[in-house]
Amino acid sequence: MQIGYKIYIKGMVCDRCILTIRNELDGLQIPINEITLGEVTTLSALTAPDIKAIGEQLLPLGFTLLENKNTKLVKELKSLAEKVYAGSFDFTDGFSFSGLVAATFHKDYVSISSIFCSVEGITLEKYIIGYRIEKAKEMLVYSSYSLTDIAYKLGYSSVAHLSAQFKNETGLTPSHFKKIRQDKSQFRGSKHSIRKVS
Repeated sequence: MQIGYKIYIKGMVCDRCILTIRNELDGLQIPINEITLGEVTTLSALTAPDIKAIGEQLLPLGFTLLENKNTKLVKELKSLAEKVYAGSFDFTDGFSFSGLVAATFHKDYVSISSIFCSVEGITLEKYIIGYRIEKAKEMLVYSSYSLTDIAYKLGYSSVAHLSAQFKNETGLTPSHFKKIRQDKSQFRGSKHSIRKVS
C-alpha cells in the first residue's frame, strides 16, 4: 500500500528550485522522500489542510501546486455529497450513497473510499455522517422542519436512526438544537415587543 503522496508543482526549472522547495517543505515539517523537477513525493499521506498550506507557502515564491487526480476526485466526491445531502434530493427506495458514487465515477466504492481517506485523513463514510449531522443541526436551528422532515430530507431510514447518529456524533440530542431555535425566536419576539413599547 502506498503511504506517500505525490505533489505536482508548476514553475520548478532548476536545481535551485528543488533546494528552495525542500527548504519550504522542511519548514512546514513535511517529510520528503524525493524531489525532482515538477514533482515531490512525501514519506506520509497528506491531508487537505497540508496541501493547502504547501500551496500558500509556495505561491509567493512563484510556484503553483497542480491538482493531482486524487485531489480532484475528493473535490468531486464532496460536491456530490453536498448535492445529495442539501435537503432537496429525491431519495428513491433502496438508495445508497456508495452505489451512487460507484455509478458516478465508474470505479468500485472501496478504491474510491480508500483514495478519499488517503487525502482527507478520514473515511468517506465518516465524512458523510459528519456532513449530514451538520445539515441536520442547521435545519434544527434555522428552519421550522420537524425531525421527521429532516430525517426524510437527509435520506435517513427513520427518525430513530437520525437521532442515534446525532447523539453519537455530537453528544447531544436533536431537541437540544430545537431549543436553540425556540430561544432565538423568543429572543427576537421579546426584542420586537420592547421596540414596540419604546
